[in-house]
Amino acid sequence: MKSLLLMLALLLSPTWAFAEMSQAELQDLLKDRIEGLKFLTKNALLLEAIREQNRKGMTLDEIKKIDEEWKAGKSPLIEELQNNKVGSFLKNIVVQQSGVYNEVFLTDAQGANVATFPATSDYWQGDEEKFTNAFAGGKGKVFVGPAEFDESTQSNAVQISVPMLYNNEAIGVLVIGVKISALEAEKLQAK
Repeated sequence: MKSLLLMLALLLSPTWAFAEMSQAELQDLLKDRIEGLKFLTKNALLLEAIREQNRKGMTLDEIKKIDEEWKAGKSPLIEELQNNKVGSFLKNIVVQQSGVYNEVFLTDAQGANVATFPATSDYWQGDEEKFTNAFAGGKGKVFVGPAEFDESTQSNAVQISVPMLYNNEAIGVLVIGVKISALEAEKLQAK
């Protein structure tokens, strides 16, 4: 009976079925993706882009001003962060694996976007769990968010946040959205 209800839930509302999973179950289902992302966090292009932005020393007020412009669709950074070298690199990941990923973005130590594809709904991620839990006060740890509908990409997804480490200290966070449809396929293949 329980498996019949789970199958019905998957057919009727895929997000609901994954929302019912415990954090440990979700992490177990995503373990291969998480390991791949950990490997990606060692990429010199990504690390140097974060280090360069961190060196700018932007204040939180400056970041919040950009955030307001971004939300209003008036920031030139919206296009720039999708088309810079790192943005193009991240775009290739999403485009080449569009059946799996819906978005990816990279932040600095304050949660400000360094690169993104597609554009996030806001510039500053520093007040969101996906950043704060993964950055973990500079210690860094993997964080898997809940299954939910992502407004910016209009798809059901789970976000994985992986700290970007330099000299064993978190300097930023890499966040990637994994489509629920991809998780469903992986779950069915595992059976």
